[in-house]
Amino acid sequence: MNRHTPIPSAALLAAILSSAIMANTALAQEPKLPEKIKRVDIVHMSHTDVGFTDHPAVCREQQMRYLDIAIDGVLATESAAPAAQFSWTAEAALTVDDWWQKNTPERRQDLIRAIKTGRLEITALAMNQTPTLNADQWKTTLHWLPEEVWNAAPPRTGIQNDVNGFPRAGALAMLNRNVANLFMGINATNGKAPFQVPMAFWWKMPDGHRLFVWLGESYPLGFYYFFADSWRRGPVPESTDTRYRPPRRGGEFYPTDETALRKAQARLCERLGQLEARGYDFPSLPLSVTNEWRMDNDPPFLGLADFVAAWNHLKLEPELRLTTVSQAIEDLKPHIADRLPEYQGEFTDWWVNGCASGPREVSASRRAKRNLTAALSPVWGEAPDANTLLAANAMLRDLCLFDEHTWGSADSIGQPHDIDTWAQFNEKARAAYHPLARSKMLLAQRARTAIYPQEYGFYVANTAPAPWSGWVTMKATALRDKVEVLVDPQTGALMPMEIRAGYAQFTAPENESQLTFEADHATVADNVPGQARRFWMESIKPVSTVRLIPTDKKANPAPTDQAPAIEVDAHGWPTSVQWPGMSKPLFTESPGDFVSVELTEFSGRWKYNEILQSRSEERRKEALKETAAVAAGSTTVESNPHTTVYTQLMTHPRLKWLKRTLEVYHSEPRAQLTVRLYRLSSELPEWFYIGCALPTGDTIPTVSCGGVPFVPFEDQLPHTCRDYMAIDGWADYETADGHWLWITRDAPVVSFGGPQTLKHLEDAPPNPNRAYALVFDNTWMTNFVADSHGIFEFRFDLVWKEADAIKSVKDAADIAETVLSEPQLIIQPALQEDPIFMERLHKP
Repeated sequence: MNRHTPIPSAALLAAILSSAIMANTALAQEPKLPEKIKRVDIVHMSHTDVGFTDHPAVCREQQMRYLDIAIDGVLATESAAPAAQFSWTAEAALTVDDWWQKNTPERRQDLIRAIKTGRLEITALAMNQTPTLNADQWKTTLHWLPEEVWNAAPPRTGIQNDVNGFPRAGALAMLNRNVANLFMGINATNGKAPFQVPMAFWWKMPDGHRLFVWLGESYPLGFYYFFADSWRRGPVPESTDTRYRPPRRGGEFYPTDETALRKAQARLCERLGQLEARGYDFPSLPLSVTNEWRMDNDPPFLGLADFVAAWNHLKLEPELRLTTVSQAIEDLKPHIADRLPEYQGEFTDWWVNGCASGPREVSASRRAKRNLTAALSPVWGEAPDANTLLAANAMLRDLCLFDEHTWGSADSIGQPHDIDTWAQFNEKARAAYHPLARSKMLLAQRARTAIYPQEYGFYVANTAPAPWSGWVTMKATALRDKVEVLVDPQTGALMPMEIRAGYAQFTAPENESQLTFEADHATVADNVPGQARRFWMESIKPVSTVRLIPTDKKANPAPTDQAPAIEVDAHGWPTSVQWPGMSKPLFTESPGDFVSVELTEFSGRWKYNEILQSRSEERRKEALKETAAVAAGSTTVESNPHTTVYTQLMTHPRLKWLKRTLEVYHSEPRAQLTVRLYRLSSELPEWFYIGCALPTGDTIPTVSCGGVPFVPFEDQLPHTCRDYMAIDGWADYETADGHWLWITRDAPVVSFGGPQTLKHLEDAPPNPNRAYALVFDNTWMTNFVADSHGIFEFRFDLVWKEADAIKSVKDAADIAETVLSEPQLIIQPALQEDPIFMERLHKP
């Protein structure tokens, strides 16, 4: 007591003494024990965020050190009594691989030895993932671990913490590697678990196989089954901040004195009683526990073994066991396996909307994936060699890191301009831009290696699995000689070159006409005549190459293909396009409809969850403001023999400008919609959508995620997110009148029926024919990007096929892949490349 502390009165001293006696009496009384739950299995782990608490490089370094601590903790207690032995579960295989690559053979054997004790478990999944991975990425994430580690103790369980969903593509990838269990600790912020937790169910896959799913409490909440008050402060200090520290053994965290233990027992029994009152009747309860330095990216607490040993020494009930995740699950399964519910359907994720906070980076990651697919295409002849596959695997790993659930700092919204916030997002963005650059390099290497040994010509390669038609483009500077017409020497078909205006690198504008309205810099001309060339290719066969050569023949003006019937609105923008043989148009309404939704209430991000969970349309109307873009003037129209192009400028209070372009193909039922917009800087929360309407009525499309198809609303787990969902890039509306395909290049998140902002849908909405891509969303209060602004581009393709043209999901996926692919143009001169260059420069 220091000199500034007032001396308590006699009455106050008596009250304090009386309260202490009552508290001790209460502790002396046995708490009401749970009737069903006889053991609590504590599963100790570190939740792995690649960022959030620290820069991603620091997080990965610290996680390796945590694994070192866990290994030493397991081995140091080998000879201890079973109740006092330390156990640890490695949540993410990413950490284990990082650690393995860094350590010596001798130290690696310590890990193997710890694994073989059964008290250190390596789990199957590399990271906690968003649902934006493709099929190749899921295969990569399930092959992240070195084979020596996998074979030493084949993982039986995968862990997905924090995230509010998990694609069936991931579940199938787990089952394909004989991983039988999925352990989830969902964070209900801005979302929810589909069922009341904790619970378990069988998840039936499309092929009939089943995955056991443990849907537990959120990963850090095990601590609060024993203690009411959090130990952490901050709440998320960086690990490098020396004013904070992890808790230490000796009583400040998980204390082992009898008074504290009995108090913890009373709280635990109260919590378990509440679970049993809700219907939980399993004989044990797996409970994940993290440290309380920050909760995320935290080290093991070795004193947890002391706490469990002291608890069991006093014979407190229920029994505690410090164990690994698979041990907890496998010991419980025999008691409950035959009475668990079985569900099937896609496990869509509430958190995927956050990815739209960085639309430029998402677009880059998707382009990198397309490049990688093209680079590995069989069009290049020989199967990819070891170097090519090694490079591809490195890119896929980077892309998995981009699609990992951590997007930035804990302060990304509160301090969006802080240098540490920028540093974290820079590293996140690198995981998209780095593979984008490297995939372009690999694709060029594969193309040059295949074509440079060939004879002179212009080689156009279709890397995709379906016939490709469209414009092949190049800069004028790519041509060393004057080329006006190309000819296919096999067929005699002539391809005249079109000369176009375009961007002129390092060229000052001579006048304002050489600058488009986008060129705010007014420095480099972007509308100079003669800067670009293009020619039209029709139906290049799948996975094939066409050789063209220049010719002096004069191509007659190409006959204009029969244009479809087009209807337009008062501003000249198409509202309907219909080709011969179609009973309905390709689209209705106004393709490229732009809508924003604002959270208008003060400090609106903190209202997000309350509005979502209210499921109240009245509450939504109070808090949200929806604004559509309007035409800024008449539409311009440009026609050529193969397409008709409509361009329209639009205005919107949140945009500096918006330009939408619709290119209607003449020879096939297809239109390409490109929307470019300039988002004005603002840190306030808002959603942007771009929509199209198809003439498909109440038909619900088939989509896919990670290569696994599903029908939204009909083929989903109950109570999973229906307001929006991540898809691979296409939606197939199958009707008696044919298939309408909506294809998205840049934005993987879509809402059906229009913008469904904070609606918490349970059923299919009206008008599922309206597909609206969620192209921007900065409404999270943490983790995601606060203010991506400037120019963004989003492309969508609308395609119609006859009913018998698409017989399977693969057919639809192949069409989408082909539509989004870009033909590779390789110009091969008459001079042959030097063999040294072929070996040292062009070979992957």
